[in-house]
Amino acid sequence: MKSLRPAPLRSPSWAGALCALALLAAPAIHAADIVVTGSWFETVDQADLAAGAGSDVRSPIESAANVATLDVTNTGGASWTVQLARSDASWPSDVAVAALRTSDGSGSGTIGGGTAYVTVSGAPQTFFTGSGDRSGIQIRLKTSGLSVRSVGPGTYSTTLTYSVVSN
Repeated sequence: MKSLRPAPLRSPSWAGALCALALLAAPAIHAADIVVTGSWFETVDQADLAAGAGSDVRSPIESAANVATLDVTNTGGASWTVQLARSDASWPSDVAVAALRTSDGSGSGTIGGGTAYVTVSGAPQTFFTGSGDRSGIQIRLKTSGLSVRSVGPGTYSTTLTYSVVSN
């Protein structure tokens, strides 16, 4: 017949307790979120000609100051960077797209950069930086390089992708 014996009691492991304490004291890791609202559709017609019939398209063509609005949330107060990239569905190679931050938005955090136009390329690039949660950050867009000599009539589109990266 087998007898059951309780396992011997061990003394507390200080190393384990210190490790658990260190994990409790470690800062929380946050994945910030970004929400973008807005879009820009521009119809180029005779009103966009620099000097009437026979002239070229005025350049640049700018959107309204609030064509897009960004909210950066769930930051836990941490620093972050908003990156911007472009993917072309059907976009003339001679026509550039640039973005500009026109407001600081609101919230408990800080925000900096992006107040000069950033020409958007295919690779993600820094647009502006900040810390903490910010909402209502307004964006203006512009195109430049559009010419009746190099871009024929048609419908063209590109997509701008905004992403937030925790620093």
